[in-house]
Amino acid sequence: MITIDKIPETPEVKSCDKHGNYDVKYTKTITGKVWVFDHCMACVAENDAKQKLQEEKDYAARTIENEKKRREMARVNAGVSKRNLYKTFDDYICTNEGQTKAKSDCMRYFENFPNDKSMLMVGGVGTGKTLLASAGIESIVDKYKCEIIKTIDVVRELKASWSKDNDNTEEGLIKYYVGLDLLVLDEVGSQFGSDTEKLFIFDIIDGRYQDMKPTILISNLDIDGIKECIGERCVDRLREGGGVMIAFDWKSLRN
Repeated sequence: MITIDKIPETPEVKSCDKHGNYDVKYTKTITGKVWVFDHCMACVAENDAKQKLQEEKDYAARTIENEKKRREMARVNAGVSKRNLYKTFDDYICTNEGQTKAKSDCMRYFENFPNDKSMLMVGGVGTGKTLLASAGIESIVDKYKCEIIKTIDVVRELKASWSKDNDNTEEGLIKYYVGLDLLVLDEVGSQFGSDTEKLFIFDIIDGRYQDMKPTILISNLDIDGIKECIGERCVDRLREGGGVMIAFDWKSLRN
């Protein structure tokens, strides 16, 4: 675009290879100068439309990418491992009646979420307990604040909070775990089972029990072993009101 001193009496006519002849446009400015629009306005309109369409495509692509990152971050923040990221119940392949029932019970539990009923998933290593729990989290994590975490890691976090250099406090961490919509404590029994650790776990489970928040416990121990490890009071709170217990009593699926 160029400027001239005044608008000519007869508009200049130019030719566009695509749209043919067109009149040059003139617009007077507040300074008295005249802007000369000597481009083909049909081409300008087409280019504007193309640019707008490209911007819309770029925006849609960014939206999809941002949503992908948000969904992945929600799952990572929920403690879902890379191995189980985006795993669904379809990824749990049943080869016997026990697995079919365990999968069905777990699916039913999450279909009825939210509720105040807790769940125990007990059985040997490699039987698919964590996979099913992760699939359950996958089904609700976009709506609810969840976390799956190894029990020993909870204990370590709480013990580390005693350090004067740690920004977390024991009270703050317990409040966080109590406040989750769903807490899954994995590998119950991997901790040492000291009185301090039992108190940590009780404070969390009891806090969630009092707030009517569901908790899922995953363990390779049987129910008696779990009671010995975390205390009978914890197990009683988890079982109260129809808490579910699923037994994974088959050989490891990893063999």
